[in-house]
Amino acid sequence: MVNRGSTENIVSFRPSQPSQTGREISKVRRPLAPNVRRRRWVWLIVMVLFFLWSGTQLVVQAGELESRKAALAAEKEKLVQLKEENRDLKKDIDRLQNEEYLYELARKMGYKKPGEEILDLNGFE
Repeated sequence: MVNRGSTENIVSFRPSQPSQTGREISKVRRPLAPNVRRRRWVWLIVMVLFFLWSGTQLVVQAGELESRKAALAAEKEKLVQLKEENRDLKKDIDRLQNEEYLYELARKMGYKKPGEEILDLNGFE
């Protein structure tokens, strides 16, 4: 209600129960309307479900992260082995460029130069 008689208060509000003061009114709890209670319960349930979902997603993603870390470590180990094999193969390529090494490999496979005889000493041991 607008108080037009005084300039101190432009707008004044009256308590619903005139016998109580402002402090006493704040202590009194009125029951909530059923639709307000229902909305609050729905909000609480939605929030609980959201937090449960986010917690499970956190656990699932942590497990997936650990499994991917293990797979990455295995692939890094495989990469190290392949690099070592590659280095050995490059060394073999370099040795195959050497003519002496090629003669040695040919002799191991049973080839000989023209006019040369190969003695098999394995049978005498």
